[in-house]
Amino acid sequence: MDQEIEHRWCKYCMTKTKQILVFLPEMATYKRRRQYKCTVCGKKSWLQGRRPSAESVY
Repeated sequence: MDQEIEHRWCKYCMTKTKQILVFLPEMATYKRRRQYKCTVCGKKSWLQGRRPSAESVY
């Protein structure tokens, strides 16, 4: 299985890091929280999905 990796803010590392998507809800809307795992520190956190517009440009 291919893991999805996104660059997201890690509140433990205090920077944007690569994060692996651990849990995706059955009905994936951007308001529902997804569980991500930081590849640097290994902490798991629940974050909202990205908005349909590109959040990476902010």
